Amino acid sequence: MANTRVTLIVGASGAAASRVMEAAQHDPGFTPIGLTRRDPGMGIPWITADLWDGPALTRAIAARPDITHIVYASRAPHGETGVEDVPGNVTMLRNLLDAAEASLPRFQHLHMIHGGKWYGLHIGPFPTPAREDDPRHLPPNFYYDQQDMVAERQRGKAWSWSASRPNFVLDVAPGRARNMVSTLGAYAAICRELGVPFDFPGKPGAFTALHEVSDAKLLAEAILWMLGEPRAANRAFNVTNGDAFRWCDMWPHLAELLGVAPGGVRTMPMARWMADKAPVWERIRARHGLILPIEQVASWEFADFALNMDYDVLASMTAARQAGFTGFSDSWAMFAEQIEGYRAARVLPPRSK
Repeated sequence: MANTRVTLIVGASGAAASRVMEAAQHDPGFTPIGLTRRDPGMGIPWITADLWDGPALTRAIAARPDITHIVYASRAPHGETGVEDVPGNVTMLRNLLDAAEASLPRFQHLHMIHGGKWYGLHIGPFPTPAREDDPRHLPPNFYYDQQDMVAERQRGKAWSWSASRPNFVLDVAPGRARNMVSTLGAYAAICRELGVPFDFPGKPGAFTALHEVSDAKLLAEAILWMLGEPRAANRAFNVTNGDAFRWCDMWPHLAELLGVAPGGVRTMPMARWMADKAPVWERIRARHGLILPIEQVASWEFADFALNMDYDVLASMTAARQAGFTGFSDSWAMFAEQIEGYRAARVLPPRSK
């Protein structure tokens, strides 16, 4: 169809981009094309290219001159330190933009998936609810460099850009250990196996502070909206579920869903205390026929990062609402749905023994 947005999803096998790909496949207004270094065999058009190789990337993209929109979801390798590779992340995106401007005559829009680290949540307390035009924190932050580079390139051009800023993207993504639901589910299963309470391992202040998350399906919905909404051009938007919770309230709910006795706050570094628990997981795995080893289910380093923010983590959705986006997700129901999704995929054990 003439008005279809032929959308290149870069880093399409990653956590957030997978849902964008899925949403675009089911929307008649979009024709998705994936781009990664290796074709994952998802049964849709795919471009294999390396973002570090600018000339080869340009040649690869030139094979699809009908591409009109790009969703960028790649990033350089990183850990949980919060300080990520600025030159590398800028180079990868610059190579892509160079290729798009050189090879895509119908190029209309570039979308960047960023996140709550824009506001410095990885550093410490920040003004909440965070607004898109809040002052920046002391660099480095590759989000700043990427957006500045793209905004400068866009001046005087026919194409536009947008950026989404989700916060802790949650999804049913078997094999991706850096996920709050699968990590907490594995922790709860190990606690149940050992007959100990499901204690909150983070700081006491984190237990009572306000927190929020972003459902990956909601993020995908918001990104497709930005690709087609004129009011979203050359702007960034927070994309969160639209509600907030305190772990002190959510923790008993999770314990009930996961079939384990809730505990209290017992601050402990998960990366250290869970390091010897692989044999426990293997017992659980064998009993229930689970498909993945613990290192593909849980990231204890990620748990330490996510559960130790003893300050409010909250972003305003006002800008997106004013521009016309009305999507939302009930975080309590989302946790329940995703836990069941992991069980159905035989990644987490059933609730009962």
